[in-house]
Amino acid sequence: MKSEKIKKVILVYAALELLNDSDEEEIGIVHAINVHLNKRKKRVAIKNYVEEVVPRYSLEDFKSHFRVSRITFEYLLSILGVHLIQQNPSGIGPHTYSPDKQLLVALTMLSNQEVYRIVAEKFNISKSTAWVYVKKVCVLTKLSGKYIFWPSGKRAKACIKQFKRRQGFPGVLGAIDGTHIPITPPIKDQTSYCNRHHYHSMILQTVCTADYSFTDVFAGYPGSVHDARVFYNSPLGRKIDTAPLQLFPNVNNHILGDSAYKCTSYVLTPFRDDGHLSRQQKNFNYKLSATRVFIEQCFELLKGRFRILKHVNVYNTKLISKIIVACCVLHNICISQNDDLVVEVGSDDSHGQLCVDQDCKSGNLKRNYIADKM
Repeated sequence: MKSEKIKKVILVYAALELLNDSDEEEIGIVHAINVHLNKRKKRVAIKNYVEEVVPRYSLEDFKSHFRVSRITFEYLLSILGVHLIQQNPSGIGPHTYSPDKQLLVALTMLSNQEVYRIVAEKFNISKSTAWVYVKKVCVLTKLSGKYIFWPSGKRAKACIKQFKRRQGFPGVLGAIDGTHIPITPPIKDQTSYCNRHHYHSMILQTVCTADYSFTDVFAGYPGSVHDARVFYNSPLGRKIDTAPLQLFPNVNNHILGDSAYKCTSYVLTPFRDDGHLSRQQKNFNYKLSATRVFIEQCFELLKGRFRILKHVNVYNTKLISKIIVACCVLHNICISQNDDLVVEVGSDDSHGQLCVDQDCKSGNLKRNYIADKM
């Protein structure tokens, strides 16, 4: 009896180690271990939930459960189906379920804060199998370039017009910000993931348009890192620094950030309020804040639809960043499908950091010029 318990403990540790990798063969091994551990245990589960219950859902009920419309679901199935029917090279593992069941499982996991056991019971699968399906849907990170891309040509002109309609702010191609995604403390480097609000998080940096689409997404930095440093080390930050005209139609264009960013020619930020701002500077700050509100609303929409982002209970930080980016891709797909969702408006706690670097001279000149014109 004692030796049997020791065997189970060894198998559990092996499974946890393997779950940190997304290799298909290892996923199959994890599933086999799970079957071994549970073969003597009868699990209470809902039978035929996908086959009999889901088809009876009204359009509203379907969207309430899975946070996407049926039309969006069918579209996702068309682009992900080929990845969901692939069998594991080892010949073992959860490859017998239909693509629609796998996608429904993954959407349930991404769209809710439900206990994993409840999700497993609802779909009559194991918890490890449910995570296998989430990892499969995370293939969206490899397809991100198709759904998250920087505006150019006619789309860039449309973006500038949309932003200008808000408060008359000229030349705006996007709004940038970072937000904290709460996570379970990872096994390694726990301190670096603890942010200034004293909880563990991973930073998501995005740029959005006025139609709430993301045009750039960067995730993975620990919560203790300042927004300005994340931006400086991101591909977007490096591109703006070295080849800005590959992103912006001309020098009159820019993105809007808050006081966490350094003011440059292509990233405009508010004047620092030292108590002596002029009327023009106060007006500039007001219009900038009212124009870049789209990015804050984007985060609310993203976290309201994919509620796993309110707390990602995963230890593997590489998987966490994949989940975050996959949710951003899904967000853009929903926007492109006109799949609207009413979410509760909350406050995001990612703001309030001040940039310690000096604003650059050209950025100040451009900001002063626009403030005078407005």
